[in-house]
Amino acid sequence: MSKNRIIGTTAAAIMEAELQLKLALPTSFVEWLLLNNGRSLGALAIFPVYDSRDPRKTWESIVRVYNGAWSEWLENFSGDGRDYSSLLPFAEFGTGDFYCFDYTRLGITGEPVVGIWSHETGDFKKVADSFKIFIDSFERPG
Repeated sequence: MSKNRIIGTTAAAIMEAELQLKLALPTSFVEWLLLNNGRSLGALAIFPVYDSRDPRKTWESIVRVYNGAWSEWLENFSGDGRDYSSLLPFAEFGTGDFYCFDYTRLGITGEPVVGIWSHETGDFKKVADSFKIFIDSFERPG
């Protein structure tokens, strides 16, 4: 008998992540997580929220990455005077760069803009006005 995998997550799991992060996740990201928590898009690993119904799939959660790998990368740039406190990584590309929400810059939808943060230079470059716009362009071929 095979175990069915959980697809998506619950509002309670998202609220718990928001409490731990001390940030409200963008609405379009929340909507995506409710349906797709724990899924990747090709080489792009989108961090899930931890969901106790499927801890194995969601263990490497957005909270765990934020408190772990993200904090460790930021230590490399601790002496350069830049402030990364407004960035929340939500995905990692295979190269080690992070896609982040920038809570200091709102896009046309009123949500934090999405950008890519370089682990080599510490630079942040805006790539979309919201998570929905980002994911729509990512999923569209060409």
